Amino acid sequence: MKTKEGKQAAKSAEALAFSNVRRAFIGCLVLGMLVVVMQNAFLTYRNMERTARTVRQGVTAQVSGKVGETRKLLESLASMQAFYDPGVPWEEKVEKLDKINGYYGYMFICYVDKDIVVYTLGEEPASLASREHMQKVYASKQPYVTDSFVAGADGKTLNYTVIVPLLQDGAMTGSLFATIVLDDTAALLQEATATAAADAVLVGSKGQVMCATDGTAYGASILDILGGYRLFGTTADQVEEQMLNREAGAFHAAAGAGLSYTAYGPVENANWDVVVTVGFWPEFLSMLPSAAFVLLAMFLLLLGVYYFVSRHARLQAASIEAMVNSVQEVEKKLYQGSVPSGRLDYENILQLSSKGLNDELTGAFTRVIFLDRAEAMLQGQREGGDGRLLALCFIDLDDLKTLNDSHGHLAGDMALKKIGAILREYGAKYDGLAGRYGGDEFILILRDIDDREELEAVLKGLVGRLAFDVCFEGRDIATHCSIGASIWHEGLTLGMLIANADKALYDVKCHGKANYSIFLYGEQDEI
Repeated sequence: MKTKEGKQAAKSAEALAFSNVRRAFIGCLVLGMLVVVMQNAFLTYRNMERTARTVRQGVTAQVSGKVGETRKLLESLASMQAFYDPGVPWEEKVEKLDKINGYYGYMFICYVDKDIVVYTLGEEPASLASREHMQKVYASKQPYVTDSFVAGADGKTLNYTVIVPLLQDGAMTGSLFATIVLDDTAALLQEATATAAADAVLVGSKGQVMCATDGTAYGASILDILGGYRLFGTTADQVEEQMLNREAGAFHAAAGAGLSYTAYGPVENANWDVVVTVGFWPEFLSMLPSAAFVLLAMFLLLLGVYYFVSRHARLQAASIEAMVNSVQEVEKKLYQGSVPSGRLDYENILQLSSKGLNDELTGAFTRVIFLDRAEAMLQGQREGGDGRLLALCFIDLDDLKTLNDSHGHLAGDMALKKIGAILREYGAKYDGLAGRYGGDEFILILRDIDDREELEAVLKGLVGRLAFDVCFEGRDIATHCSIGASIWHEGLTLGMLIANADKALYDVKCHGKANYSIFLYGEQDEI
């Protein structure tokens, strides 16, 4: 029976072992989460620039391509002789353009004569001489793309116009223009930003917003938009000046608690600029699914580590409990049941290191500690156990003397050290323990075994693991071990188990070594 102090000591041992494990697990989990979040923030900051530049290039290419295709179409039409022949009625010219537009689907494709009069089917000719953009075309004799403006039968539709001059011998004979609904260009912006956490704004030649994906009002000044940010490394006036000079650029900015990165640049074939902004938080949130996967993987990994460390902690707690019980027995023998008031402090015992409990060379328990803990395990089996098989194994390094004589004691120590590591691994795996019995002899208890068939499989695998090469002074030295095992049954003492295992080991030695044998009730089974 355990004394009250012994039970308290065992409880303290368990608390000491598991509290540290739990604290370490929670600490690692919190630290891991912080690392993942910080890494995600760093990647977000780095990706903001790449996303903004990539989206800007995509938007610029699509808008420029739309304008460029329209200009090429008009230039192709401008090469047709019918538009230069004054003998061809304007109705015929307009009808030809109307048929072509039936295929391309522009809002209008119109013919304008040298007096800047536009002709449209079903309507009276109208003068466009007052339009600033028409005056620029006829003065410069160069193609031109207007900013957006309100036009159409409803007086509400936003559109822009691509104009190509009709030149004959260097003289203006008229022009062709195509009017495009701005919604088509706005759709291009939406499409280019659909898969990225970015907003795009198309800015006209006078710094006015033509369309935007972030809800910015039409006609708003780019300076007013930039005024709502705190720019780093530049100013709103410098950004506007670069746009007017048809230069690309970028800047970081802050608005409230949000950080953003903005890239801007001109649109080829038009006097427009594309401004793309990527906010820190939208980009950060877009990366959360991958970060969540990393966090889940890390949690599962730490959970696995926690399980194995906790299992090891339980074994350590059992070791401390066995040591406390041993000290109690010593106290009883020393003081014959009358323990003085200055008896050993169990809390101090719990803080003792394992030095002296384990063999220094192999790491296995010393003979005394092993026998004490093995006796406690057998007592548990006698009191009912858990139905599992308990086996005691004697392991002997074959021909250690020959190994030492041929290659020196250092080579022998290397072999013993590796054997100790393998046996400690098996002791932990099968809920048992491993000890060094003396010299080249080891002793091992295995408990997490269901039946003899599984025991034979484990012993066969152990024999294989204990056959290894020791690399010493550039040479590989083959070593192997023999194993004798005995299975516990009611009525068997620890001494009887050890004796039976020793007999089984002797039988292996007599039949070639490097194998195992199991002893059962005085009748030895050779494998």
